[in-house]
Amino acid sequence: MSQKRVSIFSFLLHSFLYVSLASAAVTPTFKDYFFRFTHSNPPREVLTYQRLRGNFTNTPGVTPAPHNPQDHFNRISLYNAEPEPHGPLYVVPTNPHPPPVPGYYGLSARAGIPDAWQLIYTYRLEEEQSFGFRYEDWRLKRSKCKPTLKIWYGPEQDVEDGWRWYAVKGVSPMTGFEQWTAWWVKLSDANEGAFADTEIVPVGLELVEAGPVNSNAPGGVEE
Repeated sequence: MSQKRVSIFSFLLHSFLYVSLASAAVTPTFKDYFFRFTHSNPPREVLTYQRLRGNFTNTPGVTPAPHNPQDHFNRISLYNAEPEPHGPLYVVPTNPHPPPVPGYYGLSARAGIPDAWQLIYTYRLEEEQSFGFRYEDWRLKRSKCKPTLKIWYGPEQDVEDGWRWYAVKGVSPMTGFEQWTAWWVKLSDANEGAFADTEIVPVGLELVEAGPVNSNAPGGVEE
Protein backbone atom coordinates (compact mmCIF):
# COMPACT_ATOMS: atom_id res chain seq x y z
CA MET A 1 0.00 0.00 0.00
CA SER A 2 1.28 3.47 -0.79
CA GLN A 3 2.20 6.00 1.89
CA LYS A 4 -0.75 8.11 0.70
CA ARG A 5 -3.29 5.30 1.22
CA VAL A 6 -1.96 4.48 4.67
CA SER A 7 -2.11 8.15 5.63
CA ILE A 8 -5.71 8.39 4.43
CA PHE A 9 -6.67 5.29 6.40
CA SER A 10 -4.95 6.57 9.54
CA PHE A 11 -6.81 9.87 9.16
CA LEU A 12 -10.16 8.10 8.75
CA LEU A 13 -9.49 5.74 11.68
CA HIS A 14 -8.47 8.55 13.98
CA SER A 15 -11.48 10.60 12.86
CA PHE A 16 -13.75 7.68 13.71
CA LEU A 17 -12.16 7.31 17.14
CA TYR A 18 -12.37 11.05 17.76
CA VAL A 19 -16.13 11.00 17.18
CA SER A 20 -16.46 7.96 19.47
CA LEU A 21 -14.68 9.77 22.29
CA ALA A 22 -16.15 13.23 21.77
CA SER A 23 -19.21 12.47 23.90
CA ALA A 24 -16.88 11.92 26.86
CA ALA A 25 -15.39 15.42 26.40
CA VAL A 26 -11.94 13.90 25.85
CA THR A 27 -9.45 15.21 23.31
CA PRO A 28 -7.98 12.00 21.90
CA THR A 29 -4.34 11.63 20.96
CA PHE A 30 -3.21 8.51 19.16
CA LYS A 31 0.20 6.94 18.63
CA ASP A 32 1.25 3.95 16.54
CA TYR A 33 3.11 0.94 17.93
CA PHE A 34 4.36 -2.53 16.98
CA PHE A 35 4.19 -5.73 19.02
CA ARG A 36 7.63 -7.02 20.02
CA PHE A 37 8.88 -10.02 21.97
CA THR A 38 11.45 -8.84 24.50
CA HIS A 39 13.03 -12.09 25.65
CA SER A 40 12.41 -15.79 25.97
CA ASN A 41 13.27 -18.37 28.59
CA PRO A 42 15.40 -20.21 27.55
CA PRO A 43 16.82 -17.52 25.21
CA ARG A 44 15.93 -17.93 21.53
CA GLU A 45 17.46 -15.59 18.97
CA VAL A 46 14.38 -15.85 16.76
CA LEU A 47 12.28 -14.41 19.62
CA THR A 48 14.57 -11.87 21.32
CA TYR A 49 13.55 -8.27 20.50
CA GLN A 50 11.75 -9.41 17.35
CA ARG A 51 8.72 -7.46 16.12
CA LEU A 52 5.65 -9.49 15.20
CA ARG A 53 4.75 -9.58 11.51
CA GLY A 54 1.48 -10.39 9.79
CA ASN A 55 2.75 -13.55 8.06
CA PHE A 56 -0.15 -13.02 5.63
CA THR A 57 -2.64 -14.11 8.31
CA ASN A 58 -4.60 -12.40 11.10
CA THR A 59 -2.25 -13.96 13.67
CA PRO A 60 0.80 -11.81 14.50
CA GLY A 61 4.03 -13.76 14.92
CA VAL A 62 7.71 -14.03 14.10
CA THR A 63 9.44 -16.21 11.55
CA PRO A 64 13.12 -16.86 10.88
CA ALA A 65 14.86 -14.59 8.34
CA PRO A 66 14.95 -13.89 5.44
CA HIS A 67 11.56 -12.13 5.38
CA ASN A 68 9.32 -11.32 2.47
CA PRO A 69 9.34 -7.49 2.05
CA GLN A 70 5.56 -7.62 1.61
CA ASP A 71 5.14 -9.31 5.01
CA HIS A 72 4.49 -6.22 7.08
CA PHE A 73 4.75 -5.69 10.81
CA ASN A 74 1.43 -5.57 12.67
CA ARG A 75 0.84 -1.87 13.26
CA ILE A 76 -1.32 -0.73 16.20
CA SER A 77 -3.06 2.58 16.91
CA LEU A 78 -3.51 3.29 20.61
CA TYR A 79 -5.21 6.08 22.54
CA ASN A 80 -2.29 7.85 24.20
CA ALA A 81 -3.98 8.96 27.45
CA GLU A 82 -2.33 10.15 30.64
CA PRO A 83 -1.02 8.90 32.98
CA GLU A 84 -0.97 5.63 30.97
CA PRO A 85 -2.18 4.74 27.46
CA HIS A 86 -5.08 2.32 27.30
CA GLY A 87 -6.86 0.04 24.83
CA PRO A 88 -8.57 -1.16 22.81
CA LEU A 89 -5.82 -1.73 20.26
CA TYR A 90 -6.86 -0.71 16.74
CA VAL A 91 -5.43 -2.19 13.55
CA VAL A 92 -3.60 0.16 11.20
CA PRO A 93 -2.97 -2.06 8.16
CA THR A 94 -0.13 -1.16 5.79
CA ASN A 95 -0.84 -4.01 3.37
CA PRO A 96 -3.29 -4.86 1.82
CA HIS A 97 -5.90 -2.10 1.49
CA PRO A 98 -8.02 -1.99 4.68
CA PRO A 99 -11.77 -2.63 4.79
CA PRO A 100 -14.09 0.28 5.67
CA VAL A 101 -14.54 -0.86 9.30
CA PRO A 102 -12.18 -0.68 12.29
CA GLY A 103 -10.13 -3.74 13.19
CA TYR A 104 -9.17 -4.81 16.70
CA TYR A 105 -6.35 -6.80 18.27
CA GLY A 106 -7.56 -9.20 20.93
CA LEU A 107 -7.42 -12.70 22.38
CA SER A 108 -9.15 -15.59 20.64
CA ALA A 109 -10.45 -18.83 22.15
CA ARG A 110 -11.11 -20.48 18.76
CA ALA A 111 -8.47 -23.16 19.49
CA GLY A 112 -10.66 -24.45 22.32
CA ILE A 113 -7.75 -24.87 24.76
CA PRO A 114 -8.67 -24.14 28.39
CA ASP A 115 -6.86 -21.16 29.96
CA ALA A 116 -5.16 -20.30 26.63
CA TRP A 117 -5.90 -17.35 24.35
CA GLN A 118 -4.14 -16.57 21.06
CA LEU A 119 -3.34 -13.00 19.96
CA ILE A 120 -5.11 -12.21 16.67
CA TYR A 121 -6.78 -9.28 14.95
CA THR A 122 -10.22 -9.14 13.36
CA TYR A 123 -12.47 -6.88 11.33
CA ARG A 124 -15.41 -9.18 12.10
CA LEU A 125 -15.96 -8.31 15.72
CA GLU A 126 -19.40 -9.89 16.16
CA GLU A 127 -18.24 -13.16 14.59
CA GLU A 128 -15.20 -13.39 16.86
CA GLN A 129 -17.21 -12.41 19.93
CA SER A 130 -19.26 -15.57 19.43
CA PHE A 131 -16.01 -17.39 20.29
CA GLY A 132 -15.42 -15.21 23.38
CA PHE A 133 -13.06 -12.72 21.72
CA ARG A 134 -11.50 -10.43 24.36
CA TYR A 135 -10.29 -7.00 23.25
CA GLU A 136 -11.47 -4.28 25.65
CA ASP A 137 -9.42 -4.90 28.81
CA TRP A 138 -5.83 -4.40 27.65
CA ARG A 139 -3.57 -3.10 30.41
CA LEU A 140 -0.54 -1.02 29.49
CA LYS A 141 2.28 0.54 31.45
CA ARG A 142 4.98 2.91 30.21
CA SER A 143 8.62 1.97 30.41
CA LYS A 144 10.68 4.43 32.44
CA CYS A 145 13.73 4.23 30.20
CA LYS A 146 12.58 3.46 26.62
CA PRO A 147 9.66 4.25 24.27
CA THR A 148 7.82 1.00 24.96
CA LEU A 149 4.76 -0.23 26.82
CA LYS A 150 4.42 -3.34 28.92
CA ILE A 151 1.22 -5.12 27.91
CA TRP A 152 -1.00 -7.72 29.55
CA TYR A 153 -4.68 -8.59 29.60
CA GLY A 154 -7.11 -8.36 32.48
CA PRO A 155 -6.59 -7.47 36.14
CA GLU A 156 -3.11 -7.51 37.61
CA GLN A 157 -4.15 -10.31 39.93
CA ASP A 158 -4.42 -12.51 36.85
CA VAL A 159 -0.70 -11.99 36.27
CA GLU A 160 -0.01 -12.84 39.89
CA ASP A 161 -2.18 -15.94 39.46
CA GLY A 162 0.07 -17.41 36.78
CA TRP A 163 -1.16 -15.83 33.55
CA ARG A 164 1.65 -14.75 31.22
CA TRP A 165 2.78 -14.50 27.59
CA TYR A 166 4.11 -17.53 25.73
CA ALA A 167 5.44 -17.96 22.21
CA VAL A 168 4.01 -21.11 20.64
CA LYS A 169 5.79 -22.65 17.66
CA GLY A 170 3.71 -23.65 14.67
CA VAL A 171 3.56 -23.42 10.90
CA SER A 172 2.10 -20.47 9.02
CA PRO A 173 -0.94 -21.79 7.12
CA MET A 174 -0.26 -19.34 4.28
CA THR A 175 3.49 -19.82 3.77
CA GLY A 176 4.27 -23.19 5.32
CA PHE A 177 7.20 -21.67 7.24
CA GLU A 178 7.94 -21.88 10.96
CA GLN A 179 6.01 -19.27 12.93
CA TRP A 180 6.00 -18.32 16.61
CA THR A 181 2.74 -16.71 17.74
CA ALA A 182 1.83 -14.96 20.99
CA TRP A 183 -0.51 -16.63 23.50
CA TRP A 184 -1.85 -15.44 26.89
CA VAL A 185 -1.79 -18.64 28.95
CA LYS A 186 -2.16 -19.97 32.45
CA LEU A 187 -0.57 -23.42 32.44
CA SER A 188 -2.87 -25.83 34.24
CA ASP A 189 -3.95 -29.47 34.43
CA ALA A 190 -6.72 -28.62 31.97
CA ASN A 191 -4.31 -27.66 29.18
CA GLU A 192 -1.34 -29.83 30.13
CA GLY A 193 -1.48 -31.94 26.96
CA ALA A 194 -2.63 -29.22 24.55
CA PHE A 195 0.90 -28.10 23.67
CA ALA A 196 2.57 -31.51 23.93
CA ASP A 197 3.32 -31.73 20.19
CA THR A 198 4.90 -28.31 19.84
CA GLU A 199 7.26 -25.91 21.62
CA ILE A 200 5.91 -23.35 24.06
CA VAL A 201 8.34 -20.81 25.51
CA PRO A 202 7.72 -18.11 28.16
CA VAL A 203 8.32 -14.67 26.64
CA GLY A 204 7.93 -10.99 27.31
CA LEU A 205 5.68 -8.95 25.03
CA GLU A 206 5.66 -5.17 24.69
CA LEU A 207 4.54 -2.39 22.38
CA VAL A 208 7.34 -0.36 20.80
CA GLU A 209 6.71 3.00 19.15
CA ALA A 210 6.41 2.80 15.36
CA GLY A 211 8.04 5.13 12.87
CA PRO A 212 6.62 6.38 9.56
CA VAL A 213 5.15 3.85 7.15
CA ASN A 214 7.13 3.03 4.01
CA SER A 215 5.38 0.26 2.12
CA ASN A 216 8.39 -0.19 -0.17
CA ALA A 217 10.63 -1.04 2.78
CA PRO A 218 10.91 -4.57 4.21
CA GLY A 219 8.17 -4.96 6.78
CA GLY A 220 6.56 -1.67 5.74
CA VAL A 221 8.89 0.47 7.84
CA GLU A 222 12.51 1.57 7.85
CA GLU A 223 14.49 -0.59 10.25
